[in-house]
Amino acid sequence: MNERPRPFIRMVIACLFFFIAVTMNILLPRYWHNIPEIVKHLLLVFSAIMCVHIMEYAYLWWEIFAHIRSILKETLQATHQLIDDNRNSLEKSLQHTNRLIGSAALCGLTNIYCSRKDVKSDVYDAVENAEKRVWLLGVTFSENVHLDELLSTLNEKIAKGLDIKILLLDVFQETAVFRTFYESTAHEVEKIINTDRTKTLSTDDPIFHLRLYSDFAHTFDRLQNYPYIESAVRFYAQNPTGWLMIIDNMAHFQPYTFGRSASQRSSNLCVGAHMPVFKYQMQQSGKPFEILEDHFLKLWLTSCVDLFHMESRIADRNRIIKETIDSHASRLKYVFDALHASKCRTPYSNDRRKFPRQVWEWKQPLLEVCLQDRKTTIKASLCDYSREGVSLKLEATDLLRNNGQVVTLQGESPIEPRVADFIVDHFLKKKQFVIRRITNETQPVIGLQIASEEEGQNESNQIDRIIISSPS
Repeated sequence: MNERPRPFIRMVIACLFFFIAVTMNILLPRYWHNIPEIVKHLLLVFSAIMCVHIMEYAYLWWEIFAHIRSILKETLQATHQLIDDNRNSLEKSLQHTNRLIGSAALCGLTNIYCSRKDVKSDVYDAVENAEKRVWLLGVTFSENVHLDELLSTLNEKIAKGLDIKILLLDVFQETAVFRTFYESTAHEVEKIINTDRTKTLSTDDPIFHLRLYSDFAHTFDRLQNYPYIESAVRFYAQNPTGWLMIIDNMAHFQPYTFGRSASQRSSNLCVGAHMPVFKYQMQQSGKPFEILEDHFLKLWLTSCVDLFHMESRIADRNRIIKETIDSHASRLKYVFDALHASKCRTPYSNDRRKFPRQVWEWKQPLLEVCLQDRKTTIKASLCDYSREGVSLKLEATDLLRNNGQVVTLQGESPIEPRVADFIVDHFLKKKQFVIRRITNETQPVIGLQIASEEEGQNESNQIDRIIISSPS
């Protein structure tokens, strides 16, 4: 056959003709009494032919249904097999999804945004339509969501009686100084560390030329143009740990981090705005919203610097920043070394020590390095220390042979402060150390590491011992 068969349509047509033929066979004799016999025979033959066609197409259509049923059976059999094979994983996936949805609803989580950029339009609309309050935390140098663009609206809201609170970063606190180290290049941080601040009180400190302070100064100047906002701004002293906006009964929260992943490095080193933003709704049993609300209020109540106080701090900024940096000099140096000292291109590859090292900050105890004969002595002082070793400055290292020598430390711990007493006593109890480093610079330095039992036994009969003791 050239054309495709259409058995269902043909069967319908055959049924229609059969119905017409049977109807005429019944009705014509009643209304046409002299009907010719030939007409009766023709109607009877036509009815029989249509009946045969109906039976033929019905049988053909049954075969088509059977064929379709077999196809569906084969398809569904493979589908059922696939479902059976993956039933456990599907059930686990559905259970996990249901738990996530249930947990989100229970704690009032209504949305998660991939970044602060994605939440910008929702936040701006919420501030514009706020009816009761707008509490902002960490928006001084906010990425994507800019305080500049909200000041006009906030000023109008305050005039209408809304509860507006804005908590901003105090750039003179040590937390801001450490943040500057994370957001600056190695050259900029090195310049901050090496600046002689005894000669810069009349000029600006290098830290004031970096982005953090520049953004702060810009925001501070802009706030002066809105009279109603003066009572709504405070500068927090504690690290808030997150970016937060509470607008009426909704809260947008983003946890702070110290940077982005290594694969996302760029010229913009600003920390913080890289985690997802979580949107919470106030509920009767919604703990996250209540916790964030309490978090904000504690920061607000314990922050005592407003625009007036900050203006006075800006006037005396060189002295304040000098005191802040000087009081944390050793820690800042440690941060610089940890982040930028490594010459390796792999980020943070300079974390080679098993235990972190700290600089000795207390009064030096008078120590002497004594050789095995106890007649030759070398004066020494502590440079730095870790859990498993110390560095000592010596007057000379000529009497020391080489790295790998096992030495013995003896002496007396200082009485005060207690932390110094604890540290020195820790090393005196260890007794044997191995010399790991000898440097002959302006003043020679040796590095000692606590010796293992094997190292002490192997060297005890082969090398001199060095005894550190208090001078008589």
